[in-house]
Amino acid sequence: MGRATCHSSREAHDPPRLSREGAIMLAGLAAVVFAAGLWIRHNAPAVDDVGLQLAGSARAAHALMGDRMADFRKALTADFFLIGAYTLSTVLVFWLSSRTIAVRMRHRCLVRYGIAGVLAACGCAVAEKLLLLHGLDGADWPFAVATGLATVKWLLLVLTVPVAAFVVAIVLKRAVFYGWARRGHDYAETCGCEPCGCEGKRGGGTAGPGPRRPDVVPPWPVMQSDGRRWPTAVRKDPPRSRRARWENGSRVPPGREQGGLGFCVSGGGIRSACVTLGALQALRPHLCRARYLVSVSGGGYTTGALQLALAGKDRSGPGPDDVFMPGTPEEDHTRRHSKYVAEGTGQWLAALGAVLRGLLASLSLLTATLLVLGLALSWGYHLVPLTNLTPLPRHLAFRGPALGAVLVLVGLAALFWFLWLVSLCLARRRLSGTLKTVFLTFVVAVLLLVVVVVVIPGLAWATPQVWKVQAPETGASAGAAVLLTYVTVLISTTWRRIEAVEHAVGSAERSRLVRAVPNGFSKYLLVWAVLVVVTVASLLVLGWATASGRTWPVPYQIALLVGLGLVVLSLDQTWLGLHPFYRARLASAFAVRRRTCPEGEQIAVPYRFDEATPLPWYDRRHDGFPQVIFAAAANLSGDDRTPPGRHAVSFTLSHDYVGGPDVGYARTDVLCSRTKPVIRKDLTVESAVAVSGAAFASAMGRQARAFQTLFALSNARLGTWLPNPGVLGALWGEHPDWGLPPMPGIRRLPYLLREVAGRYPMDDRMLLVTDGGHYENLGLVELLRHGVTTAVCVDASGGSGAFAATLGEAIALAQEELGVEVTIAREDWEKLVPGSAAPLTPQSPPPPPNPLGPPNPLAALNTRLSAAAVVEGTITYPRELVDEKGRMLGTKGRLIVARATLTPEMPYELLAYAQAGQEFPHDGTSDQWFDNRRFDAYRALGHWIGEQAATLLVPQSTAPPWHRLRRPRRTDL
Repeated sequence: MGRATCHSSREAHDPPRLSREGAIMLAGLAAVVFAAGLWIRHNAPAVDDVGLQLAGSARAAHALMGDRMADFRKALTADFFLIGAYTLSTVLVFWLSSRTIAVRMRHRCLVRYGIAGVLAACGCAVAEKLLLLHGLDGADWPFAVATGLATVKWLLLVLTVPVAAFVVAIVLKRAVFYGWARRGHDYAETCGCEPCGCEGKRGGGTAGPGPRRPDVVPPWPVMQSDGRRWPTAVRKDPPRSRRARWENGSRVPPGREQGGLGFCVSGGGIRSACVTLGALQALRPHLCRARYLVSVSGGGYTTGALQLALAGKDRSGPGPDDVFMPGTPEEDHTRRHSKYVAEGTGQWLAALGAVLRGLLASLSLLTATLLVLGLALSWGYHLVPLTNLTPLPRHLAFRGPALGAVLVLVGLAALFWFLWLVSLCLARRRLSGTLKTVFLTFVVAVLLLVVVVVVIPGLAWATPQVWKVQAPETGASAGAAVLLTYVTVLISTTWRRIEAVEHAVGSAERSRLVRAVPNGFSKYLLVWAVLVVVTVASLLVLGWATASGRTWPVPYQIALLVGLGLVVLSLDQTWLGLHPFYRARLASAFAVRRRTCPEGEQIAVPYRFDEATPLPWYDRRHDGFPQVIFAAAANLSGDDRTPPGRHAVSFTLSHDYVGGPDVGYARTDVLCSRTKPVIRKDLTVESAVAVSGAAFASAMGRQARAFQTLFALSNARLGTWLPNPGVLGALWGEHPDWGLPPMPGIRRLPYLLREVAGRYPMDDRMLLVTDGGHYENLGLVELLRHGVTTAVCVDASGGSGAFAATLGEAIALAQEELGVEVTIAREDWEKLVPGSAAPLTPQSPPPPPNPLGPPNPLAALNTRLSAAAVVEGTITYPRELVDEKGRMLGTKGRLIVARATLTPEMPYELLAYAQAGQEFPHDGTSDQWFDNRRFDAYRALGHWIGEQAATLLVPQSTAPPWHRLRRPRRTDL
């Protein structure tokens, strides 16, 4: 098996890693020390030492102790042993994690803060015990100070001790099961990692002479905020010029040569799929000699259909030259299923039921999580009453010393803020960095203490005061909230744009509301209203559970914990969303192959539901057809990889590799063989089509955060979580670190919570992959990344403005990430502007129906006509292209843009349809229900612009295109 082209290289200041045996011994030692402290404390007199800690005054303390002062003194003395035990064991555990499993920056920060928190808790606990021992003699002030210290101590212990216990469990699990996991990987390598049989086929890359392709191509490194770089792997041939960013962005997997002809087809839902179908029918002779076919979103519907029609076990099917051509059975099948989302009452009910099922599952899961959290808080405030909640008082009264502790921390935060400002004036960089960290730490401590002492108790007290409705009213309120969320989700997924309504309705008939409300404002207002309702409902549930959870029947408490645990451990969160439904509905229309019956009849046979379509086999490159690359987007949070506002990078799926230059590439066949069955289902052609077209999701790149949160909370989300190639190099190495987390076999509840919170770290094991339009909606940047000399772009992305905004964004992004300059002359791009064409005028215009009527019945249509639908541009690469034989191809290339727009030279039927339909050819992307008229109109439009683009492409010879293809020589990075 080919290994990664890098080796793991720890930083010079990284601590040495511990062996598995040493980690097990230290974890056992920490457990023994902690158990010894508990044993000593258990043998001390049984007294209410927690009540003494929180007494707050000598009077309350003496009332609690009664005549058992000697027992309390012995218990306080024994507490010193417990303090030393949990401090030593917890610090040892955090130190152990820094030498074993803390491999990411946030984990290392957690270790530092964990050790600091434990030591601070130890200091507070020791001071508290000394003050209590002193206060036993009768003084009053030691008890007040001790209560403030105890409040801080318990907060720190709640934040650190459970984390330490979790760390011990993780260390023991990885140390014990590491050998079993390695034996499983070694068995997979021994048996071969090509379960699909794709190796040795065209583009497979390993058969025959030449170097074996690497399993992993690492991403280009970046420096993190802690001064370490990620990934730490050393690349084989890093760029050494000042244009390193452009060279890093231009990296593609080995075996993909530069030069030649390439196609890219844009996103746009079923609209783009129809235009792409017609365009590729007209451009078929040129498509058959192309090297790459990059598809985004709706364009991927058609490219996936072409690929699936050519794949499979039936060798009597069509070839690249006639698959999905006009009049073929497979084209007719897709036309008949163009309303793929739902057609008929039964399918409509199934679609609405899928959305409702996901919504109820998500809200039920989040409600159960809140109930469990409230139950834990209820027991926590009962055992350690930082604020007295049992029974709930009529008037909520906070402990004065606890509020005093908050004020003290506020004062310390203000002090360190002032010292930080002074250090900035003195230009002491190292000192200012330390003071800033301390200041922020105190700010976080203040916020946490306020939440624990004030907010949660106040919420638990206020909820029964506010929420006094009975069971029927409560059920009605919950049902109304669910219904409001459900309606809003349906509106958000189908009414994504208001332009279609504005085009369909004349300005005279528009309502005052449409004219008064800004475009999309009412939609945002509705979404925010739903988020507010969900937030208030969540707070009420949490407050109610905190106030009353401890009084629930014990079987209910156990059932809630066990039920949530089973759901969290057994259910895959991605498959609870709409991704499976969307994938199945797309497959019903586009997953079809032609079959010749024994009597010679040719029919279209849909793919069976249970037929897997793994990428290494079903997406492999066929003779006489380009390599299909599905362009998606990997969502990242923060600014380590992406500039502000984008939050998404390129992520492609193809038969040879999946990934992108910012996250690395992983060999598709190896990835399929090393992932669990649940995740392997998303490494198929059908899933790649659905992921590339996951338009609405919990992460949508530049889109509004409010919609993303709504989709995450309601489970109305597309996209899926896939393995991060950037972390696979260390896992798939010759001798991987046993402390590294393995790839998950199922995407559990934490991944849903990450989508709700919008947290997508670049170094996480999994990446949320969604619509390629969240990165770039034409696929043009990805095509230019492969260095083609002729790029044909089919733009059906929509938009009725004066300029092709999507094309402009792609040109700007290509310059930013690749250093590729695309130039379109003014006299050319002006031809794309609606209204630039010579107006259509009847030779004998009829008299106007009334004096106020327009003299030309085609005047409205003329404002939508462009002078041309196909324009040319010049591509300038930052360095010379090199083909597979090492020949220099220069830096110049040619761009041909075929845009779905109206021109006067179009066939009569298209102009007639455009005259009748004001939205054509810019129907909203959210409208996925095309009837036969719209399907044929958009396909005909694509065929017409394809014919115009074909006139600019000159065949290399008169031989059939599939005979002119050369088998590409495999190259390495």
